Amino acid sequence: MRCFRPWVSRWLAFWLVAGSADAVSGQTPGQRFDLVIRGGRVLDGTGNPWFRADIGVRGDRIAAVGDLRAAAADRVIDATGKVVTPGFIGLHEHVDRGILSGRRVVPNYLLQGFTTAVINADGTEGGIWPLAAQRDSLRRLGHSINLVPMVPHGAVRRLAMGTSPAEVMRPATAEELERMRVLVRQGMAEGGFGLSTGLEYNPMRYSTTDELVALAQVVAEFGGHVQAHMRSQGRYPKWQLPSHLDHPTQRQVDWMDAILEGIEVARRAKVPFWFDHIHPKGPREWGVSKVTTETIKRAWAEGLEIYTNMHSYEGYAETVTLIPRWAYAKQEVPGMSMSDNFPPVDYSDARATLARNLVDPARRAQMRSDAEYEIDRQGGPDGLLIRDYPVKDLVGRTLGQVAKARGLPLFETALWLAEHGFPERLGGVVWTMRAVGMVDIEEWMRHDWNGVSLDRGVDDLADCQPYTHPGTWGTSGRLIRTFAMERGTITVPYAIRSLTSVGAQALGLVDRGLIRPGMAADLVVLDLENVRTDASYLDPCRAQRGTEAVVINGTLVVLDGRVTGALPGRVLERPRTG
Repeated sequence: MRCFRPWVSRWLAFWLVAGSADAVSGQTPGQRFDLVIRGGRVLDGTGNPWFRADIGVRGDRIAAVGDLRAAAADRVIDATGKVVTPGFIGLHEHVDRGILSGRRVVPNYLLQGFTTAVINADGTEGGIWPLAAQRDSLRRLGHSINLVPMVPHGAVRRLAMGTSPAEVMRPATAEELERMRVLVRQGMAEGGFGLSTGLEYNPMRYSTTDELVALAQVVAEFGGHVQAHMRSQGRYPKWQLPSHLDHPTQRQVDWMDAILEGIEVARRAKVPFWFDHIHPKGPREWGVSKVTTETIKRAWAEGLEIYTNMHSYEGYAETVTLIPRWAYAKQEVPGMSMSDNFPPVDYSDARATLARNLVDPARRAQMRSDAEYEIDRQGGPDGLLIRDYPVKDLVGRTLGQVAKARGLPLFETALWLAEHGFPERLGGVVWTMRAVGMVDIEEWMRHDWNGVSLDRGVDDLADCQPYTHPGTWGTSGRLIRTFAMERGTITVPYAIRSLTSVGAQALGLVDRGLIRPGMAADLVVLDLENVRTDASYLDPCRAQRGTEAVVINGTLVVLDGRVTGALPGRVLERPRTG
């Protein structure tokens, strides 16, 4: 196995030095702190069992961990009967655009205990490039949570190649690739922690593995990492259907192809690689986690660093039509996507176009085949849940339930729903796709390389929408309550480790993710017996319970279960050196 990268060595050295004193020391009279969290059970982020200790904070640092009964403090939080943990780290988040638009407090993250979020996820840049300008804008605005910026592959590709279909729906030339490498080097020099990409999204889906390797090699010069929304989360990428694989851009990539591509990038570029919000879609894929984790184990044994993160929900949020998009298009466009509007397609008079296609027996048969595949990919008849629909009696029912009630096959039911649904929405329905298997959710979280992501933006209960994903408000509570305390899939200390030190190590945050003297004062006080989420797919706008207090950089952002409005968050600096 190859040697630790320098930043990992620094992280371990910092941990060992900071924790060299006894975890629970004797009283030291005369000490004074800005904040003392007293009498709690400390789950320090290592995955070890709790120990009882007080925590003293001066400025933005943990100054002492031990018996601080004799110490004075400007503020004391009584954590008797509570659990104290490091701040949680969200590894794939979309809060950047919300914060930059002025929503500087991030209540849905804070009330779950998250103190740090990785931004520019999926290869997008939050609306501002270069990273230096984004960092300056965030600093001027101020925000409640710590942010970890990534260099966005999508922005880099557009700047180097353009934005039109002809410009981006192809592999990069040697000259364009070199321009991209220059931009990635600029982003890393301006504080990027690595490269983020969304390989099912425009324009990144048109990249090659060689392009990823070439950009990752630049990241490696700075000790960074690559993290990716995988190129495919099933039999085909989500922008493809079985009937539309004849365009040069439409090469077939399945789940294991996407996994092996990430490992190849790690091997050839010598960088850590993360699979973001990992979730294979559809019943045909359930159980694929078993072979995937065995493949990742072999990669670690080879000396590669392969991480995953997940949000532990069966359902996800995106626009799904079930009836294929090509059936609504006035004229099909070569390489057209089945999940978004790139390349641009004319969907005006979509219902009339659909009706004409249905009259043609061959087109109707092709449509049925694609729809049946999509129904399975999106969770099957029992997994497709209607979140919003003009006929409100159908909200909360599944495709299968509607089909049974109407006595129709699934394809005919999808057609009926489209015909009577929202006219401005292709397919007519707002769906939640409960397409991820519990067998896979539980498999991922058992492994040491797995961290946590919400994959959400800024939300507030005042304007929370009924189709909001429940993980927006309940991700950490679901992990701790459902999987650790109720199902026993993992232990509570292991859940806290997944939320804290795994992400800190993967990011190279040498002073976060653990509770040790000298570490950053990012801390969470949990009433463990009451930690839970009441947010559900049909009633998502419910704040997580049991988060008593949250401290970010020594400042209270949650107290007594309520957001304080303080803005102590920082755009964190990359500790690695090129």
